[in-house]
Amino acid sequence: MKIRTLFIAGMFIVLLTGCDHQASEQQDNAEQITYGSAEFSPNEQYKVHQVAAFVVPTDQASLSFQVSGVITRQWINIGDSVEPEQPLFSISNPSLEPQIAQFESQIEAIEATLEQNRAEVKRVKNLKKTNAVSQNELDRLTNQQDNLQATKKSLQAQLEQAQSMYDETVLKAPFAGNVAEIYKENGEVISPGEPIMVLGGITSLEAPIYLPSFLHRNISPGQQLPVRYENHVLTATVKEISQTANPQSQLFKVMIEVPIAHQIKSGEKVTVQLKEHIGQYYRLPIESVIDDGINDPFVLLIVNNQVIQTHITLIDIENNEVIVELPHQGTIEVVTSGQVNLSPNQRINQS
Repeated sequence: MKIRTLFIAGMFIVLLTGCDHQASEQQDNAEQITYGSAEFSPNEQYKVHQVAAFVVPTDQASLSFQVSGVITRQWINIGDSVEPEQPLFSISNPSLEPQIAQFESQIEAIEATLEQNRAEVKRVKNLKKTNAVSQNELDRLTNQQDNLQATKKSLQAQLEQAQSMYDETVLKAPFAGNVAEIYKENGEVISPGEPIMVLGGITSLEAPIYLPSFLHRNISPGQQLPVRYENHVLTATVKEISQTANPQSQLFKVMIEVPIAHQIKSGEKVTVQLKEHIGQYYRLPIESVIDDGINDPFVLLIVNNQVIQTHITLIDIENNEVIVELPHQGTIEVVTSGQVNLSPNQRINQS
């Protein structure tokens, strides 16, 4: 009886020892299965496009003289700031001043003749009252007066034109700005309309960007766009949108207004950030995707405490994230680390 009792007791001890050993192995196995996971839901996703552009003054003009001549004076140099109506260049044209003097002399002679005519008309009108002169004489003098006034008016118009041409011998700034380019120097002969210099405005800047149709269709006047200049982010505004694509490039021109900040200057590069709506997808950490280069890329999901291998469709990659399409809806739990410790269909005991 004791022997049996001891035997049973011994068996009980062995069973207890075996159970403790099995629990210890399960604990060791549980400690070895380490992984990380997080929950993700599909959201509206946007792809950010970086479009380079170069800023230019909103007011920019290539200036020229409207008359020919020889440059006699230059008041400015490249880089100078100028105010409206400030003289920039002057030229000499020997034929302009004599024309003005000639018209002024002719107008003076006409005015003297008119003065005599008026006195004569007054005298004849008085004589007409006593029938000392005929009506024909009065009509002749009146017609002469009308012709003289018409001639004077014509000469005054020619004088104004000549004076205007003479005023064109001094080139003035049409607006406040900076001198960007100078093409001519003192002593050079220039023709009407020949570019002399380029003046860029200093009060506002703009930049042309050229967009494909899938980005152009999402742009609207007044829309604000983030623009990166060096290490700064500015806010630009859409001001003009072309509705016709360039036949060669198939791109649409869009003008944006760029604020003057952080000492940005004409000709410098900015990067415009444009968002493209690409649909509702999952955005996952890039390390959650397994791609061995042979099989289709996939992720591991935890569904009802079981590991499920699910293939993905890659939509885009942004920095350290991937935008993917999955055959699932709603919130899912995705393994983000420790995938090597898991295998498809493996049961997971989550505490």
